Amino acid sequence: MARSAVQGFYRYHAYIYDWTRWTILHGRKRAVARLELEPDSDVLEVGCGTGLNFRYVLERLDPARGRLVGLDFSGDMLRQARKRIAARGWRNVELVEADAARMDLGRRFHGILFAYSLTMIPDWPAAIERAAAHLAPGGRLVVLDFSRFAAWGPLGALMRGWLRLNHVETLRPYEDKLRATFPRVDVSYWLGGYNFTAVCQA
Repeated sequence: MARSAVQGFYRYHAYIYDWTRWTILHGRKRAVARLELEPDSDVLEVGCGTGLNFRYVLERLDPARGRLVGLDFSGDMLRQARKRIAARGWRNVELVEADAARMDLGRRFHGILFAYSLTMIPDWPAAIERAAAHLAPGGRLVVLDFSRFAAWGPLGALMRGWLRLNHVETLRPYEDKLRATFPRVDVSYWLGGYNFTAVCQA
């Protein structure tokens, strides 16, 4: 039911997503930098949506050698991503419509990115485990997402409630699961817990 609710949410938001999310989704370029990509890296973005982050990844890749796979379970969001890819002439981007908690792509990646997507995935522990299975030895997985607004006082509760109405759950133990899954995890927080960035090493 939760999965269907999120898909229904994005059926309408897909058309306004690019015009609204820049106001709240901070730190995406920095998160991509933490992947430490090489020009020939294979990269997976889980919950890629309309492809807003693709340019940050692709500017670090050689178009002839590096590849980016964008995975999302919303066909409506991926339709917008296809339009973005076509408009920019990107030839090294592949889109996959799939559930992150069940993905099986038959390959491994040097870098895997969750950018404001993990907190919207109902079975988020399985999504982390499936991503870990797709990470190449020595690769990096970076999670950027909303945190708990720990230093925001009463306003923090309002922010968490507003995000929950938008199918974002901030109070799950994401960092604990990442530490239990990967041998090396570095977590940092921004703006009093507005968001967190977790860099995980395979």
